[in-house]
Amino acid sequence: MNFRNYTPFPPLLFESRDEKRSDFGVVVLRGTFEIVPGKRIRLIQQQEPLVMADEYFGEPGKSSLKRESSLAPYKPKTDVLITSDAHAPGGRPAAEWTAAVEFGQTKKVIRVTGPREWRRGLLGWNLTQPQPVTTVPVRYELAYGVEYREGAANRIYDPNPVGTGFADPKVTEPVRAPQILPADATPLEFGKPVPVEGFGPVAPGWTPRRDLAGTFNAIWEKTRWPDLPEDFSFAFYNTASTGLTLDGFANGTETITLTNLTPRGSLTFSLPRFELAILLRFHDGRLVPAPIRLDTIHIDVPENRCFLTWRGVHPLTPPLRVLEVRMRVPDDVIDQSSAVLEKSLPSRS
Repeated sequence: MNFRNYTPFPPLLFESRDEKRSDFGVVVLRGTFEIVPGKRIRLIQQQEPLVMADEYFGEPGKSSLKRESSLAPYKPKTDVLITSDAHAPGGRPAAEWTAAVEFGQTKKVIRVTGPREWRRGLLGWNLTQPQPVTTVPVRYELAYGVEYREGAANRIYDPNPVGTGFADPKVTEPVRAPQILPADATPLEFGKPVPVEGFGPVAPGWTPRRDLAGTFNAIWEKTRWPDLPEDFSFAFYNTASTGLTLDGFANGTETITLTNLTPRGSLTFSLPRFELAILLRFHDGRLVPAPIRLDTIHIDVPENRCFLTWRGVHPLTPPLRVLEVRMRVPDDVIDQSSAVLEKSLPSRS
């Protein structure tokens, strides 16, 4: 099969298999854009490569996921992922405030606080007042969770094993409280779980994402290995935090507003309105169009970058002669980004 990529985005092709043991082909493209306040994100000349493995902030398994792998074979919905710090309004130190992401009609708000801790006293555990700060990293290390040793066993908070606040009730040392909380969080109580909040991708071994991978047991090992379990769900590949996986797929025209996630306070910009499609050319002369979905929007505020990932699937039988990926862009984008686009677009249609 020949592959023709009429886009400026680096591609990746591979084969996969679903839970019904049906094989299919996958094409993935990842675009790198500059965030321009108040305007559509701008295609840049130097496109970054696809991410070939999950990247963590620190040691895998002991830190949160920074960038997800591009190797997911299929996502049933679009993920919105944010890498950022939360910034206190006006840049003045504050004990707590809210930060928010609005993506089209989807909105998620979290509450952040300065550092505070539980201290054990004669009458039980007391929570100190949060220290005023100007920034808080929005990372799962500062949300509720963690693991600790209890006798010969490890106690793990499966929704977030790298967080803070989940502690041995017999401990006497101060325990750091979570700083990333739900917007409507009630007063914290020692030993009472708090919903895990954040804007970044969720690691594959954390619940509830892990549960979507299906049942790996002795029966699976004897009857299906190395294929997927029968109860596997491709929703496993949706990595966004609660509230930031869309109901369907993004159409590439949405407006995004970040509140208190940049030093400027509020940042609004739009997606570029690019339309991508696959054209399948078979050996018998048939030409069949197929969709390729925008299924991941990753906004990296410190880098001032927005990464868009499109993913499409196609049959492996009958064999393809040519697989093409084509793109349509608005006229004003062609005018502004002609140096990048003219190298890849075969026509204006």
